Amino acid sequence: MADYTATAIAEGDHWVIDVTGVGTTTAGSVNDLEDMEVDLVIAITHSAREDVHVEVRIV
Repeated sequence: MADYTATAIAEGDHWVIDVTGVGTTTAGSVNDLEDMEVDLVIAITHSAREDVHVEVRIV
């Protein structure tokens, strides 16, 4: 399993998510943060969903 750390910041009506060492994405709501973080890691690293764990810090 690969562990990643993300920082999410509310900007207007959406969230900007920075996954350390991977990249940046956005989410429409706080409920979408986890899915968007994991989807970004999968897209960049080509890892399997079950092998990815992202811990998010909301600021």
